[in-house]
Amino acid sequence: MKDALFVYNPNSGQRIINEYLPWIIDYLSEREYLTSVYASQSRGDARYIVEKMGHRFDEIIVSGGDGTLDEVISAVCKREIDPLIGYIPTGSTNDFSISLNIPADIEKATKVATRGYQKHIDVGRLDDKYFVYVAAFGTIAEVSYSTGQDVKNIFGRSAYIFEGLKQTLPLVNIPAYKMEVEVDGEVIGGEFIHFMVTNSVSVGGFVGITGENVGLSDGIFELTMIKRPQSLADINKIVFGITNRKENDMLILRQGREFIVRTDQKVAWALDGEYGGSTTLADIRVLKEKIRMRTGLRDRV
Repeated sequence: MKDALFVYNPNSGQRIINEYLPWIIDYLSEREYLTSVYASQSRGDARYIVEKMGHRFDEIIVSGGDGTLDEVISAVCKREIDPLIGYIPTGSTNDFSISLNIPADIEKATKVATRGYQKHIDVGRLDDKYFVYVAAFGTIAEVSYSTGQDVKNIFGRSAYIFEGLKQTLPLVNIPAYKMEVEVDGEVIGGEFIHFMVTNSVSVGGFVGITGENVGLSDGIFELTMIKRPQSLADINKIVFGITNRKENDMLILRQGREFIVRTDQKVAWALDGEYGGSTTLADIRVLKEKIRMRTGLRDRV
């Protein structure tokens, strides 16, 4: 028998997980899991229960959106425990499940969560907080999770940029931050409207926005910074650069292991789509192969 903790968010996405609970519990029993089940009651509750009880279990299976997964993994990292983590994505965006090649179908995802390939996955740390796949702030970050899925389906990755810039027109009103960013020793300065460090093939529901060769276990995260546009021509450059993942005079693209960010004013960080605090100085580091997860990826990433 395998001792497992099953933590699920009953309010995630369209609350579809509640229809599958009897099937999931029955399936886990068939696979000889002795399962403790916990339904998170509010934001932060999944983190709390894993911090308190996670050390008792060989495996932790989490169901919810990226925010619920973030809570569980943050708790695992904080407690310095090493359970095998399975993920059944039921959120609205489910960015990281795409990177892990986990099916959207709940029954298929449950099978991956218990029988999938075991992989060591990198985790990001911003000061004393952890994140799974994205740390961001700025104009684009503020709307990445509010862009309608119908817009995303029609316009793809370009919608991510257009929606963010559209909400802050005219151009003179776009919030910008004077920043100095040190990436593995290289210092980059300027005035930027958007910053994000990522470890995912999908951000905000857009696949490919971070590049084609994202390694989830290589100890390297991808950096995207967008300069403040002064004209519609600048906006076109930004959209083209993001869509094609090509750097230009409006777009900075890098890869690195450590990112030290200094800003002229406090910025509100979003960690995996959730509020991560405000600061003028942030030290972001990649924790290589920090956690173990079951995935649908055959080859090591």
